[in-house]
Amino acid sequence: MKKAEALQTGYRDLLRMALPISAGTALQFLVLLTDNFFLARHSEAAINGAGNAGLVYMTLEMLAVGSSAALQIIIARRIGENNRPEALRTLRTGLLIHLGLGMFLFALGSSLNQGLLGSTIQNPSIRAVFESYFGIRLLGFVPFSMLLALNAFYTGTTKTRPILIVAAVTGVINIVLDAAWVEGWFWTEPIGAMGAAWASLVAESSGCLVSCFILVRIVPDLFKSQALLARAKMKVWWELAYPLMGQSLITIATWTAFFFFVEKVGSLELKVSHITRNFFMLAFITAQGIQQTTRTYVSGLIGERRIFELKTVLKRLLLLNGGGMLLLCHGYILYPKLLSRAFFNDAVGLEAMQKTLFVVFVGVSIYTFSGIMLSTIQGMGKAKRAFRIELIAVTAYIAFAAALTLIWPQPIWIIWLVEWVYFSSIGLGSWLYLKNLNWNDLSPEINKADAS
Repeated sequence: MKKAEALQTGYRDLLRMALPISAGTALQFLVLLTDNFFLARHSEAAINGAGNAGLVYMTLEMLAVGSSAALQIIIARRIGENNRPEALRTLRTGLLIHLGLGMFLFALGSSLNQGLLGSTIQNPSIRAVFESYFGIRLLGFVPFSMLLALNAFYTGTTKTRPILIVAAVTGVINIVLDAAWVEGWFWTEPIGAMGAAWASLVAESSGCLVSCFILVRIVPDLFKSQALLARAKMKVWWELAYPLMGQSLITIATWTAFFFFVEKVGSLELKVSHITRNFFMLAFITAQGIQQTTRTYVSGLIGERRIFELKTVLKRLLLLNGGGMLLLCHGYILYPKLLSRAFFNDAVGLEAMQKTLFVVFVGVSIYTFSGIMLSTIQGMGKAKRAFRIELIAVTAYIAFAAALTLIWPQPIWIIWLVEWVYFSSIGLGSWLYLKNLNWNDLSPEINKADAS
């Protein structure tokens, strides 16, 4: 690993970092779409049961996502300060943390799967698929958690190409195994939803191994020193990690609760929602790349003492994010019927899907702004503030979701209006905070720990 160069802030430089992350997210989206395609062909119980199980898996893994975001911010700061040894020490410590975190999530998920989660599902067919699928997916917590720590290093150092390579390997393996084990292609015996679970597990494990191989090639001296972060530096990580972990957890937990609420409304509504989730996550292709780029650039520029460039960089990132969203999601309002026909043939399903797509388009448009604003606050090291904003937003979200499903059941497109409430709350809260921020007093959590 060469000596870190000063961050370049042109559009081309921002895209050079963001595009591999976005492309990696696109491959993940393709994998999810492929999973749903094969599961939808298998049965409605398969897609609904596996879909709910996948949401619970995603909820628990958010603890690792939050931790990796903290690692990314700290590594970017150390690289900005031209402190490579400390960046590598952060990575070594992070890998051990994420190994333990993956084992903890496996144990937690196993205990939750012993009837507690499944008992919340009314339909016995969906519940049976849920419990079996989730039991297999639990095994993926360790490799996935480790992979997140590795990605934090790649993103924090702006060397994001390995993320794309790993995503490509993971995606190809998952798609091939889905076709073989869910559908029975390649002269194999189909095993339905369980096949999709095993395919995801094998793909994630393979991706982790490939990422480890790349890391050793890029940083051959990574383990020449066994030094880990000192106690004071571990405190830095924890002060950033626990709000980010909490923020990530409650975000997806409320989304998971939303789908469990919808299941009470009806099977068609749940199917529409799981399909809508795919279209919604298409927006993440751009958002993930831009938001992670935002955190790295904000933290890195602060480390390089180039705070005066932050506003210009943020404006460029907002334009790139908006352009990417329009490129990927314009079909939601221009040709929603065509998109809906890929999943529904009946008039009722088609109408519900088309109306919901319009709602999603407005939601992701708001997300274009709000996601950048919140990532900026995180990159500054003000993780507690970001958590408070998120907490207010999810409180409003869950209140509206419960009202529109459990108390006063509405058509599915109206139920999805809760996304407008959520993203508007985040955007408004973040904007108000940044508007009144003293930009000369940034990242007290990180700086205070450095002084100690």
